[in-house]
Amino acid sequence: FIQVLFLGIFLLVMVFNKAQLWMGFIFLSIIIATFFGRFYCGFACPINTLMQPVAWLAKKMGMQKKQVPEFLKSQKPRWIAFGLFLIGLGYTIYTITQGRKFPLPLIIIPLGLLTTFFINEKSWHRYLCPWGVLFSLTSKFSKRGIKSKDCISCNICKTNCPGDAIVVEKGKIAIVDTTHCLLCFDCKIICPTKAMFYK
Repeated sequence: FIQVLFLGIFLLVMVFNKAQLWMGFIFLSIIIATFFGRFYCGFACPINTLMQPVAWLAKKMGMQKKQVPEFLKSQKPRWIAFGLFLIGLGYTIYTITQGRKFPLPLIIIPLGLLTTFFINEKSWHRYLCPWGVLFSLTSKFSKRGIKSKDCISCNICKTNCPGDAIVVEKGKIAIVDTTHCLLCFDCKIICPTKAMFYK
């Protein structure tokens, strides 16, 4: 419900040509992530909300890859994408000062959906999302996030984490990296022992 609500707000902001309001909301959320984690990613991000039906469809059609491609793990594509994003962001701010609008969100969203459809959502969230880079810089300082107890090392949370943020070692509890955790609570929902919780 919360995701759909924020998606509706985002669409209204776009329709009324007030993209700068959403940009301000994102930057406020980046600051808040320093203290509470990436709640924006899990609940307010329109890309993440739209990704979920796209991911479902891609899986049904057999289009998605299970693993993140190795070339993305090199981090070079991430920083190239982030560099292009900064250019686009700079141009967006410039056009706002000139009384015009550059629809940066409407360019980023299709890229996220295409990545999800042809590769997988982990590739976007962890390695390509430019907003994710900014959120990862602040959220790593958060002392609040997903923790685990009574973990049986079944790897279900790790396998299903869309942010590829969980490390599970045999015989040890699951460790969630707040830097990359989207706070979507998928791990909490699917955990067979209810071992995951927000603290």
